[in-house]
Amino acid sequence: MAVFKYTGDSLNSPGLEESGTLVAYDKLDAYDKLRQQGLTNIKLKKVEGLAALIERLRANSA
Repeated sequence: MAVFKYTGDSLNSPGLEESGTLVAYDKLDAYDKLRQQGLTNIKLKKVEGLAALIERLRANSA
């Protein structure tokens, strides 16, 4: 699984930009998950190294 940082425009709150971190299998999976959450104009950046490991551990413990 990969870790991505994202930003996107919220369909639920026009004019609001949301951002965060997401764990997904790949970029396509990440886009699908974010669209299901109501985001558009999505920008993704893959997180690598120690930061990615920490985010995966956080996601597993949630």
